[in-house]
Amino acid sequence: MRENNCQSGQTKKVVHSLLFIRKVGNYFMAEKARYWNGVLYPENMVDDWEDVISDKLQVPYAYCIHDKDLNEDGTKRKTHIHITIVFPNTTTYNHAFDVLNTLSKKDKKALNKIERAINIRYSYNYLIHDTDTCRKKNKYLYDRAERITGNNFDIGSYEQISVTDKNRMTKELCNVIVENGYTNFADFYMYVISNFDEEYFEILRTYSGLFERLTRGMFLKYNNAEREQ
Repeated sequence: MRENNCQSGQTKKVVHSLLFIRKVGNYFMAEKARYWNGVLYPENMVDDWEDVISDKLQVPYAYCIHDKDLNEDGTKRKTHIHITIVFPNTTTYNHAFDVLNTLSKKDKKALNKIERAINIRYSYNYLIHDTDTCRKKNKYLYDRAERITGNNFDIGSYEQISVTDKNRMTKELCNVIVENGYTNFADFYMYVISNFDEEYFEILRTYSGLFERLTRGMFLKYNNAEREQ
C-alpha cells in the first residue's frame, strides 16, 4: 500500500495510508503481550485440572480459586479461577487464548475472560485480592497459600529486565515503527503506552533518542520518495 502511494507522488495519500496502517496493522489488530490474565469456570475444565495444569499450559503460571467472592447484593458469586500466565516473549491474544483453552473440557468453554496484564505485580497480587482497590471494595482477601504457582513462575525475575530482554524489546518497538509507518514520535509513544506492557515504558524512556531518529527517518523516507516522482 505504501509503495503504491509513493509511486503516485501524492503526499496526502501517503499520510492517509500510514494512518490507516496504524489502525489495522498487525500490532494494532493483534495485540501482543508477554503476560496474560484469564478467568475460568472449573465446572467446564478438564478433569483433575489441578494435577495436569502444568502439562497442559507448558508455560509459567499462577492461579487462585475464588470461591468466597460476593456479589454487590451480598450473595455468593459463582466459583471461578483467576490465572496469570507468562510467555518467554510477547505473544498475541489468540495464542494466549489457545494456551488457556487447553484447560477446557471437550466441547466446553471454561475460559470466560482473557486480557493482557499491564502490570505483572498487580496481576499477581490481584489473584488473592491483595491490592488497594480490592481492599477499598472490601473484597475477600485470600490467603497467600491459596495462590498456586507452577512451571517455574518467578514474580521477582519478571520485574527485572535483563540485557537480552532489553535488546529484544527494543527491536520489537523498532519493528512497530517500521512496519506501521510511524513518522512522528508522539503518535508512536501514545500507541506503545496504550498497547504494551508497563515494562515497555522503561525501554521507551531509555531509548527515546533511537526511536525519535527512526520515526524521523521514516518521515524523510516518504518525503524523499515523493520528491523523486
